[in-house]
Amino acid sequence: MLIEEFKRIYSRDRVPVQVDFRKLVSWLKVGDQLTHQIHPYPAKLLPHIAHFFVHCNMHGGEKYVLDPFCGSGTVALEASLAGHNALVADANPLAILLTRVKTTPYNLEQLREATKRIVERAARLRTAPEILVVNSEKWYAQDVKRRLEILLRSIKEYDDAEIKEFFLVCFSATARKVSRIDPAIAVPVMLRTKDAFSEQQNLRILERLAWVEAARPLDEFFRICHANISRVEAANKVNPGRKVVNVVSNDARSLSSDKIPPAGVPLVITSPPYGTAQKYVRSSSLSLNWLELVPPHRLAEFEGHSIGREHSPAYRNEISAQALPSAYESLLVEVSRTNILRAHITRQYLLELKVALKEMHSKCAPGGRIVIVIGNNEVCGHTLFTNEYISQAMEDLGCQDELVLVDQIKSRGLLTKRNKTASVIAKEFIMVFKKAK
Repeated sequence: MLIEEFKRIYSRDRVPVQVDFRKLVSWLKVGDQLTHQIHPYPAKLLPHIAHFFVHCNMHGGEKYVLDPFCGSGTVALEASLAGHNALVADANPLAILLTRVKTTPYNLEQLREATKRIVERAARLRTAPEILVVNSEKWYAQDVKRRLEILLRSIKEYDDAEIKEFFLVCFSATARKVSRIDPAIAVPVMLRTKDAFSEQQNLRILERLAWVEAARPLDEFFRICHANISRVEAANKVNPGRKVVNVVSNDARSLSSDKIPPAGVPLVITSPPYGTAQKYVRSSSLSLNWLELVPPHRLAEFEGHSIGREHSPAYRNEISAQALPSAYESLLVEVSRTNILRAHITRQYLLELKVALKEMHSKCAPGGRIVIVIGNNEVCGHTLFTNEYISQAMEDLGCQDELVLVDQIKSRGLLTKRNKTASVIAKEFIMVFKKAK
């Protein structure tokens, strides 16, 4: 088996083995496939990586796969399609919603009929409750927002909770599509022309802005619904009996749930935040507000509960007193000379990540594997070697590092540049640890 050959090479050389997962799992398409692209989400895990390890026969007898940082549900979908029980956690309720919808083998005729009913009812409605969306006047023409609110009312009044979730995802994608937000950037940024752009590029931007001003959300929603029904149909063909994901927590640092087998799970596959490289809460703020998962005035408080956040609320400062390995303390001293806040945020990230690693180790069965995908962020011009930090933490927990692979990142929504001292994250490490028996 290929993974055994990789282990042999790694055991011999003790350096990460260079791979290209797109070629290793060449039967998977890059981009839109199955339900992976049912909704935009920043920094999605490459499905090829999840697919490779889910099919590596590393599970032992019990077919459970746990992802404590599930994001948009890439690992869960691949595990579910392979016939495994997918267990997930994530602080972001949008991530949980997407993951549940992605893994549900919906009845296609029910979805088509529900689409018809929701659209027809929305066309008849004239009023709807106002939905509070942060900076809504910036993102929407007044009439477009009102039409979105009416559409959302029609969805919310649909009587089947499971099917309603599918349409909430379609609505969220619609709300983003008909906004003035630059579709090429994960965080909400106004789409606008620039002198640095070519004449053709600026012309395309002006055309899109004109389309947005006159957008008909109902038409776009109808189109997105049918595109997503086609995606569900494709996933159903792969495995019509796949199991819907089980959510075990909203916090990777606390995974207590009766869904987790008492003996632990044989396989953990996860990709924690790459430092603070991605602005997950800002990127999903529009959806969180529209779906009333988090109101605008609670976004900051909500972000305070997520690992890898971009801000540092004062009420969480107490965690900063804890010590890190000496190499990381030295790095934070260097960072603090440029930006004390970034040093504090990085310390929080590392300490909270360590707690999450300890928790996933405790939920892994003896002899089980933990696969962690991570990229090294740069903070104030200094590389944060998160891969080495994780490796040391797992060793301290008694795990054996069986394999380290490295693959190049070819843009898939990763925010590449955040300020003058933040560089592009060009590669990611895929680390396999074995828990002692």
